[in-house]
Amino acid sequence: MLRLVDEDGQPAVIGLSRGLWLNLSDFVGEMKSLGKAEPTEGKQGSAEGSQLGFPRNWPAAYSSSSLKALIGKRGVLPGKRVAVAGGPSEEEKKVLKPLSFEARPFPQSFSNAQFIAKLQPGLSIVRGWVVWEWLDQEPGKFLAQRYWWNSHHDGRWVDFTPRPSGIDQLLLVEAEGERDKEPKELQVLSRAQAELTNQLLSRFAPEPHGPHSPCVKEQPAQKLQAKPQAKSQAKPQATPQAAKALDYSKWSNIVDSDEEQDEQGGFRDEDVGVKDLAEGPRGTAKKEPPIPDYLLGSTNGGGGTNCLTSLVKMLDSEQTQENAHQLAQVFGRTFHSAMLDKARQDFYKKALEAMKEVAKDAYVVILGIGSLLPMLRVAHSFSGVLLESSAKLADLAQQLLSSNQVGTHLKVAVVKALDDHEAVQEALQQHVPAGSCTVVVLTERMAHDLLSNGIVPCSLAVHEALRKLVPSARIRHIPQTVELLVAPAEIRSDRLKDFDIRPFNALRHTSSNDKADFWWWPVRMDNQQNTVCSVLGPSKTLCGFDFDRAPEIALDEVRRPLKLQASQRGRCNCAAVWWVAKFQDLEYSTRPLMAGRGVDQKDRAQQRSEWKQAIHYLAGETALFPGDVIELLVSITPRFTFRMMQQSPMSVEAPLWVQAPTNSKFSATLPILPYHFLMMTDLERLRVYQDALRDAIRNQSKKLGRRCRVLDAGCGIGLLGLSAALEGAEVWLCEAVPLMRHVCREVVAANAGLVAEKRGLVQLLPPMMSTRLHTEDVPKFDIVVSEVMDLWCLGEGIIPTMRHAHKKLLAEDGVMLPGKLQIYAQPLELSLWSEVEQKEQLELSMLTQQFKNKFSALRIDQFAHRFLTEEPILALEIDLSDVPPQPAEGEANIEGGVKLCIRMGGKPALRAKVSSTKIDHRGMLSGYGIWWSADLRNGHSVTSDPRNPQRSWKQLVRWLDQPRPVEQNEEIQVSWTDWQAPPGGGGASK
Repeated sequence: MLRLVDEDGQPAVIGLSRGLWLNLSDFVGEMKSLGKAEPTEGKQGSAEGSQLGFPRNWPAAYSSSSLKALIGKRGVLPGKRVAVAGGPSEEEKKVLKPLSFEARPFPQSFSNAQFIAKLQPGLSIVRGWVVWEWLDQEPGKFLAQRYWWNSHHDGRWVDFTPRPSGIDQLLLVEAEGERDKEPKELQVLSRAQAELTNQLLSRFAPEPHGPHSPCVKEQPAQKLQAKPQAKSQAKPQATPQAAKALDYSKWSNIVDSDEEQDEQGGFRDEDVGVKDLAEGPRGTAKKEPPIPDYLLGSTNGGGGTNCLTSLVKMLDSEQTQENAHQLAQVFGRTFHSAMLDKARQDFYKKALEAMKEVAKDAYVVILGIGSLLPMLRVAHSFSGVLLESSAKLADLAQQLLSSNQVGTHLKVAVVKALDDHEAVQEALQQHVPAGSCTVVVLTERMAHDLLSNGIVPCSLAVHEALRKLVPSARIRHIPQTVELLVAPAEIRSDRLKDFDIRPFNALRHTSSNDKADFWWWPVRMDNQQNTVCSVLGPSKTLCGFDFDRAPEIALDEVRRPLKLQASQRGRCNCAAVWWVAKFQDLEYSTRPLMAGRGVDQKDRAQQRSEWKQAIHYLAGETALFPGDVIELLVSITPRFTFRMMQQSPMSVEAPLWVQAPTNSKFSATLPILPYHFLMMTDLERLRVYQDALRDAIRNQSKKLGRRCRVLDAGCGIGLLGLSAALEGAEVWLCEAVPLMRHVCREVVAANAGLVAEKRGLVQLLPPMMSTRLHTEDVPKFDIVVSEVMDLWCLGEGIIPTMRHAHKKLLAEDGVMLPGKLQIYAQPLELSLWSEVEQKEQLELSMLTQQFKNKFSALRIDQFAHRFLTEEPILALEIDLSDVPPQPAEGEANIEGGVKLCIRMGGKPALRAKVSSTKIDHRGMLSGYGIWWSADLRNGHSVTSDPRNPQRSWKQLVRWLDQPRPVEQNEEIQVSWTDWQAPPGGGGASK
């Protein structure tokens, strides 16, 4: 029988003994089974009750929606820290042995933790929960029991409370909220508390009983019988091994069904409507599919995840060879967009002119190379020093100054870090004249969220150093003040042509995981086509800094509530944040046009700012009417960034199954990459596929005399398959990524009525790649449609996808959409820097040398350019119904009998081709523009041609090592050896 003990260590007596006892309020979660079935005599954990134990399938269970709903950061019991704890080590037991401590039984963890904290001051109390799972019920039924344990001074947990029989480890959750950390009060033991304790223990395996069998006494002398029940331990489930992430650009990693001998039941249904084939009996389950790297979310948002400081460190690192291409793209794109940002350049130009009028002898300290042009203007008109933390960027600055003959009065110094007070002071001491009357500090270290690139701590470090070195000088800052503003906003997908795509909005909500939590995301609000996007109310100041009063600025985190009021109707799912930089009466802002101030909107619309708005997606949507208020809890860290969390109730909360992924390489801040939002709102892309599917389905149905069977391979959220269903087709949707499939399921459900009305049928297959489908699983298809092309066409596996479909899944007279792929190249005259060079009369060729790319992903029509031939060159054509076999290593694969093996993606290319053409227009050949076209039959095609209105794909530019002049009628050759996957290629550059 169970023995509880009171505070003095004596056997507990109901109605008399005082102690820290368990109450029903100390349990949260699946409570139904806790009070069931009074245990029968001599048995514990009877068949009529349910058995508790450590969560099955650990650690995979941690990511389950039911456990997240209980202990996740947005759960009922938000956990500050979660860990699996074993028993105390032998060393820990030795520490307590001289103290004559005898642990209370399992249900009395409160008393144990309290006594140990008193006896051993180095062990503090941790208040929280232990989480159990009902092992004989369906997975995902969890119960949290209030539980206390101890912690060493270094944070290591230790639990001295004896465990129930058969329980070797506990899942412990440290409480986050103050309510859950409140101390327990001493109470007189009641009969209900004693029965609750017995009920709890009856849910575990039998406890061995000996001469010291514990018991509970009752006053008057009526005993509570502990009724042990014999019950077999629930059979543990095997933990599935995590599949290796798939790299779609390596074709050999795509599993073809020829390589497996899996068996799986078929899926057939002649009904109309929608159906999820993962529900119900399925026969033998296949392994969970691997998830492609390029679909694992993005780190491109949040508090400096990709901030300038991190990129600069990578730039100077000797281990950057594998990242050289990406770094060249990032810095090249940054310099290009910054120099063409007219508002930005005008602000700094006019600010320097104003300073020249009042202090022509001012000494200028520049914090970082910035957008180059302000640095060169300073060099023209002032003496000064550029402080740069990157040796490579400092060298670039020196080359620019020298080439443009303005380096006489501006020096360049490399410092360890621009916010390192000692390093900055040491560098300035060598350059700043002791008798300076006015010192100007100029910086462009803003970010989308203003703070992430360190503008505040860097400005403070320089200001403090100057105050020590030239105490009598007047210190001015450009910009003088910066202010961060926030307003309620909505950015939502609603409908796309015929379809309700509102479930797709779930992927907009910022997710939390172990490494990334609730960050902002860069979004250009004025360029959200086919999307509901608006600012719903006036902006409020989030924070502001006056750098001329730098000593008054603190860098500590500030948390405060913030109320945002709506001035128009909408569904608020985010807070839009922008900033304003000022110097005297000059202003430079990232305010979106939709929230702009009248007179300057026309000019700003013509000059695209480098900066986007920092959009902090909230954890749900809230219906707002004019006058309504959204309450936020805001955390602001001036040296880092800001975070927000909505405190007021939401109309709809984000589903718990949306989680930003994390792996050993990175932690994402959103669950998908940003190009997915662009693709899901690309009307042209959808229109082309709908027209092609309509014609193909009608032709096939007429020929077959029945409705078509259509497979959408790599369906995403299912729009192509739904389009086929609206033509009355019987559709199978196949998606490998579980998160995307879940969204697809929701989108299909939202459009179920429309599908049924059109007498179509949509069947959503379990998560798998289409290359793992057999005809035992599904019927032969009359049409296989797929859109798994990236910017260079082949990187997402279109060839193995369609090769397998043609060989294994397509009916004899079936058609594939696309059926052919054509890759084009066209000689191109394009210089990224020519516009700035001509306007500012500068020499910028060293930028090309410093940040040299083989490939760039560009929208060619956004740049000044000229094609040097009238027509593009057909560089490669692939018939997807006749894909050649993979050549052996060293086997010739060039058309025309040339004995040469061309490699692609680390292995011999399927086919290579050398083409020649004549130049039609003389000019400077910079490289080749590359795009593709996919034939969808009946005159339809989808293409990444720069003249096409689609928005889903950019073009590739393959740069020459050195631009060269070409003459009219000059013959040039283009070979496929140039069109290999760019480093880090694949779908991420879509």
